[in-house]
Amino acid sequence: MDGMFELNLISTGLKTMAMLFLVLGLLVLVLYFMKRFLFLRRGAKGDLLIKVLSSLHLSPKERIEVIEVSGEKIVLGVTPGNISFLTRLNDLPEEDRETNGKEKNHEIKE
Repeated sequence: MDGMFELNLISTGLKTMAMLFLVLGLLVLVLYFMKRFLFLRRGAKGDLLIKVLSSLHLSPKERIEVIEVSGEKIVLGVTPGNISFLTRLNDLPEEDRETNGKEKNHEIKE
């Protein structure tokens, strides 16, 4: 009778482990398909209308962001409770951006 109890215990343990692996496998499969088909509906990254070009953290919760919206570069101030428009950046000619590897300083006009 002791042998029969051990055999049932091993059989039950194996069934439990098989079901655990089956559930974990289904979970991984569902998460993969969610990531692949639901979260990527917005298209390729190059197709986005708004792109973050640069970010400068001023403090742990405050930063300055340079974004591009429909080809126009905009500077924003971002805090936990507010997003403020700071200025627009005009495109500078290529020769004004760099001179012999050294960058020039330009004023930002509003």
